[in-house]
Amino acid sequence: MNKEEFFDHYPVRKKDSNKYDNGVVSFVSGSYGMAGAALFNLLGARSSGASYIHSYLPEAIYPIVAGNEPSAVYHPYDPEDKDFFKDMTLRKVKAAAFGSGCDNLAHKETYLKDLISVCDIPLVIDAAGLRILAQKPDLYAEHKMLILTPHMGEFSALCHRSVKEIEEDKMTIAVNFACTHHVILVLKGQNTLVIDQKGDVYVNQSGNPALARAGSGDILTGMIAGLCSLYDDPYQAVKDGVWLHGHLADEALKTGSMEVFDLRLYPQLADRFFHSRADSFKKI
Repeated sequence: MNKEEFFDHYPVRKKDSNKYDNGVVSFVSGSYGMAGAALFNLLGARSSGASYIHSYLPEAIYPIVAGNEPSAVYHPYDPEDKDFFKDMTLRKVKAAAFGSGCDNLAHKETYLKDLISVCDIPLVIDAAGLRILAQKPDLYAEHKMLILTPHMGEFSALCHRSVKEIEEDKMTIAVNFACTHHVILVLKGQNTLVIDQKGDVYVNQSGNPALARAGSGDILTGMIAGLCSLYDDPYQAVKDGVWLHGHLADEALKTGSMEVFDLRLYPQLADRFFHSRADSFKKI
């Protein structure tokens, strides 16, 4: 993929559009001690161009996240409230994500079950959510469009195979997993694989070792969810999100270092990227 192909897919923003027309996305992320994961989800979504971002997060980390990202709409909740997500409202929301930084939530399994039960839109599952799915595979059947974003260790737990065994036949195992569970699989690593429910495979070529750092996957989850809220085709949105995540990191190395890559720069990198092709958008 390249910039021209990306912009062939990316929707044109109409002159008479409003904030609900250009990507409405919700995140359930973060827990005590892991505020950064929630923040990086939001920065990733903003970097995708999503125009209305909801953040559901524990009350304790709300000041930290909101103080660093004022553009989101926040829904702080009491993490002792087991039933908070049972009646979650997803009015006009086009995509959602769960799991980034949710490790320390006491009721995370209940939250994921409740979210799946009320959610009929593309749902990105990351981190703590993946670990729940590894133990509760019956949840796959409860949702028609799950997007899973494991690294190799998480994928090992999901498919109940050793990392060594997966590495010996990664493509076959990954394709079989995506088809069997009817999910879009994003198997992260060098040349990240994106596989849809029918076994179609995209092998990503963008990105560099600067992304091998805590928080990078949270940015990616945010970008994928953001693009899913903008696109009609979730598989294309996921492929474009993976490519854009890596491409912006490649652009960052033109002026910065691999060793001290600041993930908070993603919105600025994305702003330059979209501005560079602004006149490629058709005028409507």
